[in-house]
Amino acid sequence: MTSVPRRGRPELRMRLAAETASVPGARRFVTDGLLEWGREHLVDDAALCITEMAANSALHSGSPYMHIRLHDLEPAVRLSVEDDGALVPVGAVAPPPVESQGTTGRGLVIVSVLAESWGIEERVDGRRIWAELAGDGVEHDVRPPTVEYGEQVVSEQSALPADWVTVRLPGCPVQLGLQIDQRLDDLVRELQLIDSEEGPTPPRELGQLIERLVSRPAFARHMGRRTALDAAAKGLEYVDIEMTLPREMGPVVRELWAADNLADALSETHRLLTLRSTPEMVSLRTWFTESIVAQAEHDADPVSYDDWVLARGGAG
Repeated sequence: MTSVPRRGRPELRMRLAAETASVPGARRFVTDGLLEWGREHLVDDAALCITEMAANSALHSGSPYMHIRLHDLEPAVRLSVEDDGALVPVGAVAPPPVESQGTTGRGLVIVSVLAESWGIEERVDGRRIWAELAGDGVEHDVRPPTVEYGEQVVSEQSALPADWVTVRLPGCPVQLGLQIDQRLDDLVRELQLIDSEEGPTPPRELGQLIERLVSRPAFARHMGRRTALDAAAKGLEYVDIEMTLPREMGPVVRELWAADNLADALSETHRLLTLRSTPEMVSLRTWFTESIVAQAEHDADPVSYDDWVLARGGAG
């Protein structure tokens, strides 16, 4: 049996797209949570464990999303990653014997060595991989996980580290949002292939800047894209997007908005294959930026895209 989380201190929880691009976000989230709890001595081991657990989910679960949780078990902590767990049987998730380790189980061997105990919970609605860290610095022999079968257990209390925020983007136009996301990928690829040194901001340098800006909140962007793709598959015209990110990402989002606007100007002067953004794309991109910055920096209430457009005089 696993330990019981402490009462009085809520668990920390976030949802991410089950993609490898989300792994740094999971690691940052757990690290920030432990630092806020004053558990610095657990950070290194926890960062290694959550990296491997989240990567395992992204690579092998076949799930669109994964849920990262951090529980306080004073003096230990429990990390867990939950997903749909539909594609891969437990035998493939658990680490194989050392002499036969392949790429599937090697990461979870690290969890086995660092964790005081670890296990896999199989449920009707998915799978949870958990690990308890005692912070005693003891490395263990490679051990198979404790496998449990049971119902989903959801804590009534959940929270975020103080320097994180959940941003909500209600009523986002699905197809227009996906067009903006795809254009950003196309723009970065094309700008980095250009060798021109004309003007104060060479296109290649701008492409590298945009890529750096996009990579920092990549886990949040991938969450938004996954939500939009799910909505498109269902034939929805609008969708509410929710993403969790550090508050410090506000200035990064503003800088990305400015760089994207500059790229639009370069689209004509340098005859890029990537076309200039349409007025509708510029409008939605501005709503994204203003909404994220306002909520991350000022805890503003979410505003739907249509209401935002109306407030600006109906200019789309």
